[in-house]
Amino acid sequence: MKFLGSGLGIAILAALVHVGTLLGVLVPGLKTLVEPDIVLPKKTDLPPRIWSFKTEAVDLLISELQAERAKLATDQKDFLAMKNQTAAERAELDKLRTEIKALRDEIDLRIVEVEERELKNLKTLAQTYAAMNPAQAVTIFREMEENMVVKVLSMMKTTVVGPILGEMAKAPDRPGSEGMAKRAARITDKLRLLKPVKKENA
Repeated sequence: MKFLGSGLGIAILAALVHVGTLLGVLVPGLKTLVEPDIVLPKKTDLPPRIWSFKTEAVDLLISELQAERAKLATDQKDFLAMKNQTAAERAELDKLRTEIKALRDEIDLRIVEVEERELKNLKTLAQTYAAMNPAQAVTIFREMEENMVVKVLSMMKTTVVGPILGEMAKAPDRPGSEGMAKRAARITDKLRLLKPVKKENA
């Protein structure tokens, strides 16, 4: 109490009161300066993305696209199968065409055709060889082109052709050459398939 009664005590007390008052006034202001009130904007929801939701129309479109894709895959599979089948049929057709051509060529070789302009000479040769002994005729026919032999024989009577072919069938074979019996058989077949006289165009 003596301290408060002295002048020094009063001065110290007054200083403390002054400091306390000053702090009471300044501290709230400093808090405002240090930590200003910041008003943050409210968080708003972002707009939905275009494809973040489904609708019946979108589902229908997706189904149609999937169906078209499946149909396209099936069509491609069918096309490949048809392409392979077509290639196989084409190969078979080419093979058949080749076989037909070979058969036609073989038939052409077997069929002899006499032309009108040959008739006169063929008849003359036929009369000449018919007058010969069958063995002599065979000796000449051995060296003659086969189709020519057929043409000449076709101008002869069957009573003459028979002995000649018989003689040809029993004629001795030459080494390294086709047997005469086989040639006689082929000539007989060609005589059977001989075409009628082909008349020339006027």
